[in-house]
Amino acid sequence: MRIAIATFKYSPFGGLERDMLRLAEAAARRGHEVVIFTGYWQGDLPIIPGIKIEILSSGSLTNHCRARNFARQALPRIQAGHFDVSVAFNRIPGCDFYFAADNCYAVEMPKKHHRLLLKLLPRYRTYLRLERAIFAPESATRILYISPHQKRDYQACYQTASERFFLLPPGMNPDCRRPPEKLALAIREKVRTQLQLSAEEFMLLLVGSNFRQKGGDRAILALAALPKDLRQRCRLFFVGADRPGELGKLAQSHQVSEQVVFLGPRTDLPELLLGSDVLLLPARNEAAGSVLIEAISSGLPVICSGECGFADYVAASGSTVLSEPWSQEHFDLALQGMLKAHRQCLQHAIKYSRSVNFTGRADCAVDILEKFAAANKG
Repeated sequence: MRIAIATFKYSPFGGLERDMLRLAEAAARRGHEVVIFTGYWQGDLPIIPGIKIEILSSGSLTNHCRARNFARQALPRIQAGHFDVSVAFNRIPGCDFYFAADNCYAVEMPKKHHRLLLKLLPRYRTYLRLERAIFAPESATRILYISPHQKRDYQACYQTASERFFLLPPGMNPDCRRPPEKLALAIREKVRTQLQLSAEEFMLLLVGSNFRQKGGDRAILALAALPKDLRQRCRLFFVGADRPGELGKLAQSHQVSEQVVFLGPRTDLPELLLGSDVLLLPARNEAAGSVLIEAISSGLPVICSGECGFADYVAASGSTVLSEPWSQEHFDLALQGMLKAHRQCLQHAIKYSRSVNFTGRADCAVDILEKFAAANKG
């Protein structure tokens, strides 16, 4: 089977991009031929048997114009390539499947901006037009989605037929599964030594490529609200391809700047999870939150907002999900409570991590693609 994958850009630090590459690798392991069309690839192009990468030029000054131009270039290449199935990992109309890593644009944007303002924004009009082309009733594109609320929102906006939706299980980097305890403790000690953390200090971790969307300001406020003796034992680490920006100023204004560290993008997330004490994801908008699954699998206690698509898995693990609408006070108290009862929370998280396996998403997606291709040939 020949599979075409289209994605605007690739970064090794993005959850969507990691999902894309895991799907491509799973397909290649089964003997399928995969071609990835992208407008930008960060880092060296990998040499993976069965996978070819083609860079398409989509030059423009703005992201939405680059997205539109890439969509216009990618589809003819895919149609001319005689592929058995095509998958778009961004809003690219015309492919057989769309991997819905993001929430419904038509639902989320009006929460952030007034509708009259949105009508004036070319960015909004472009992305909305691309989304509508995928989900409209007359479209044939099928949707691989990762959280039940996505299907609800898309159908409410576009009346998309139910049979076009295919729910995927959670997916994660298999390296995040907790290793045998002796090794896990050795890795933890190594990480904390590198970060100059004592055994008495709490390492709080927030991971993402958009710190504000992930609730970075909320995490800093919760840190600042801790009782002094507890606050002095905490350090909050931000990991991701984003700049400190206003968060650095916020930490400084609340006198916790010495306890807030921006590590930048990292490739050693599995080790950082083992070195941490609590993962924080008080996100404003999070379609799924793969890092939640990875934290659960590594045996790390979690606090997340109810906006996270994988919040149900966090609740099932015994960790804390903050109800919506958002309350900073509830978050402050939840963090304080988890730190005070950290030994019990950690023991429960480690025990739960041994009972779950969240590594089947890519194989499930390839199963769906194979059935589609077989039906088309038949």
